[in-house]
Amino acid sequence: MIRIVCPHCHAPLAANELEQARVDGCLSLICPECASVLLSDKEREYHTLAEHYPEMAHA
Repeated sequence: MIRIVCPHCHAPLAANELEQARVDGCLSLICPECASVLLSDKEREYHTLAEHYPEMAHA
């Protein structure tokens, strides 16, 4: 089983314990302990673009 540690509250979480919510229109994974956004569609899109266009990583 993969465990994720929240970088905000340091709670150890299993992937199935993360909550899904829409934040600013983007689907996000939320820590159920502290309600911090751990990952969102917007961040994933940026990282994908940055991989293909390295100059965007420094913009």
